[in-house]
Amino acid sequence: MTKPAKLKRGIFIFAIFLLVACYFDTLTAETTIKIRAREHFDRVWIQYKNLNREYNYGGIGPNINIWLEDPYRFSIGLSYSVLFINNSEEPDIPDFGEDMNLTKVGIESKIYFSPGEGGLFTRIGLSSNSLNTQGSAGKLIGTGGYLGLGWEIKFSKIGLALEAAGRRIELERNIRVDTLSPSIGVHFYGYL
Repeated sequence: MTKPAKLKRGIFIFAIFLLVACYFDTLTAETTIKIRAREHFDRVWIQYKNLNREYNYGGIGPNINIWLEDPYRFSIGLSYSVLFINNSEEPDIPDFGEDMNLTKVGIESKIYFSPGEGGLFTRIGLSSNSLNTQGSAGKLIGTGGYLGLGWEIKFSKIGLALEAAGRRIELERNIRVDTLSPSIGVHFYGYL
């Protein structure tokens, strides 16, 4: 790993620590550890800066959160996702295969604008990412950010969350990934 990549990773780790520290005093006895999932239906733009090219792809993938949660108020914790990208239409990109995947591991927070009622929420996140090119370029490592806005409909002990979000990821080899990520999540509050 190069020195600039190590510096970026160090800044990323510090930012995660700072984000957790900011929330630490708000974590109350009301929070519990929960597992939540949502499905993303992404539009992905990959900018190959060294080649002066940008391509867009369709992508789909699940996101899993393991976090401290106070339902319909806030959540904070770990996030993991895999985004499957079909590159079969652009086979002329050197060192990149037809079926790529982008893996994200990071921290996310979800905050409601009307605590306890559901409705409008925002989600922010920081992550470490790897793009498995399925070609001779191998795995490319980088960091990224996530910002989303959504609406959760409250049905007794079930919540239906619709969200639109964007991600920006800077990878090795001067590659940037941007996504437009609409998602849907069904949350079984009181059951899981």
